[in-house]
Amino acid sequence: MSKAKSIWSKADKFLTITRKIIVNAFTAIVLVVITFSILGGVGAMFTPEEEIDTNGKILWFKPIGVVVDSSTSSSTSLDSLILGSTDIKQHELNDLIEVLTKAANDDSLAAVYINVSELGMYYASAFDIANAVKNLKDNGKRVIAYGEIFGNNSYLISSQANEIILNKYGTVGSFGFSRKREYVKDLYENIKLNQHVFISGEWKTGPEPFTRNNMSEEDKTSWNDFAIPLWQKMTNYMETARELPEGTIQKYGDTFLDLSLSEPESSQIALNTGLVDMVFTVEELRHWFFEQYPNKDNDKNKLPDSISIYEYLSKFEKEENKSENKIAIVNVEGAITTGEASFGVAGSDTIVKNIRKAIKDDDVKALVLRVNSPGGGVYASELITNALQEFKDTGRPIVSSMGDIAASGGVWVTTLSDEIWAKNETLTGSIGVYATIPTFENLYDWVGIQVDGTSSTKAGEWDPRSPMPENVKNAIQASVDSTYDNFVDKVSMNRDMRYEEVHAVAKGRIWSGEKALQLGLVDKIGDIDDALVAASELASIEDYRVIQYYKEVDPFEAFLSELIENLNIKFELGKNTRAVIDYLNYDYKFIDKDKEINLISYCFECEYFEAK
Repeated sequence: MSKAKSIWSKADKFLTITRKIIVNAFTAIVLVVITFSILGGVGAMFTPEEEIDTNGKILWFKPIGVVVDSSTSSSTSLDSLILGSTDIKQHELNDLIEVLTKAANDDSLAAVYINVSELGMYYASAFDIANAVKNLKDNGKRVIAYGEIFGNNSYLISSQANEIILNKYGTVGSFGFSRKREYVKDLYENIKLNQHVFISGEWKTGPEPFTRNNMSEEDKTSWNDFAIPLWQKMTNYMETARELPEGTIQKYGDTFLDLSLSEPESSQIALNTGLVDMVFTVEELRHWFFEQYPNKDNDKNKLPDSISIYEYLSKFEKEENKSENKIAIVNVEGAITTGEASFGVAGSDTIVKNIRKAIKDDDVKALVLRVNSPGGGVYASELITNALQEFKDTGRPIVSSMGDIAASGGVWVTTLSDEIWAKNETLTGSIGVYATIPTFENLYDWVGIQVDGTSSTKAGEWDPRSPMPENVKNAIQASVDSTYDNFVDKVSMNRDMRYEEVHAVAKGRIWSGEKALQLGLVDKIGDIDDALVAASELASIEDYRVIQYYKEVDPFEAFLSELIENLNIKFELGKNTRAVIDYLNYDYKFIDKDKEINLISYCFECEYFEAK
């Protein structure tokens, strides 16, 4: 026995030593990288500083990735260092709007180039960016839009430019909104799977694919009532900007396939229809730009002298607000679940922690709940609501600001708000509840598996391997109905409406923000800045600063993240050290004591529409 212990003891020592060697080696590598990075920065500090020059340059507005309210990372910085980053590039909506707003009044810029072909977003965000581009043009700035493929949102934004250039091999997509779902009722029957669905609210169509082979009239009506007015608004916006006859966009979408028979080249169809002004290859685009804006190298094969959006933002010093009064923004972004927040997930644990930070800070005079969520679990939504109740019990106001989407659980968390703001294009409503529970008795019988046993209670007798008894079905349906009643009660109390009034417009049906205002489900139409002003008025404060709470991360992880993200910039911009520091402080708030680095999340898909 002692010999065996000796062997295992030696093995343990060996593994410990090996582990230490690996860890120390990795640490040494990291330290070397950090050292060289610091030395590079220090060296730059002793070189003459150069201000970022925008004179005669083109602002290159080409964000690639997705538009979010608040960016987050889905992988650790260590993963990024070892494996390479797999994160989706995120661009905060306020940053994009701010860039375009500042450019509108910047006489030093020669023009603004816009390419949003590879930027994913929802419709409300697309309208916000489109309005900012329109403001650019209205202020006399030349705006040049280019794209390889234009979809609904990218064309909406690009249509506000002075000129639209389409790649010769690109296309302007056949416009229009579409809702297509896969119905698996027959599939489940074929594989002997029983899917039990419990719904409260006849317009709650989420589980329809389990129970039907086609779209219900309720789903069609709900979708069309939301999408058709939005489509009409979008086409009117495009046609007005392009000075196209009314109905041009609709006709283009209806006849695109027929037009392709006579003109196979999609770019020419768009040109002939007046949707774009020019069709260029990449090489032709470079030469055209050289004629318009020769670069300093006098090289026609190079693009014009330009400045990127975040480099441009770093040019502007952030005004420091030292007000003792604070308004806290707490984001609910993504699908609402229990646990920690991450990309696409509004984790209740993180959100509750952030709310409690606001509760403990006496300088926080009001809270703005920014909701961008298709909903999620009832339990997680209620955890968030309970924390908001704690904040409200302190006598401080809560204002909710709905972003692109605030549906189902995204409405639930707003029910304690003193005011609710939405955008016209916000998808909201879906006040309803459903549950789905599969059982496998047919599958087990088919493959020859029998289930039997005993239980100490009646409640424990059933499990999903056996047919669902009627009393279980009745109990689940009763629970779903009760949750729905609680949901409607919460909304009715917040909206000062009778249960019957809310129930009439609930039942799981979706609405636009504009329609929700008419129905009394929201108070006002506006963006988050409007919600902040409303919060300050409710709190009776004139001077305040805005703070945001983020998920806490390990400080070393945060440092590595900053290092990895900005390592190349530090080497490349040695002469612009101050600009880099400003960029870090402005974009990441690395030294801002009120910002704790990291997380909120983003929902980039929901059951109602595709973000193009």
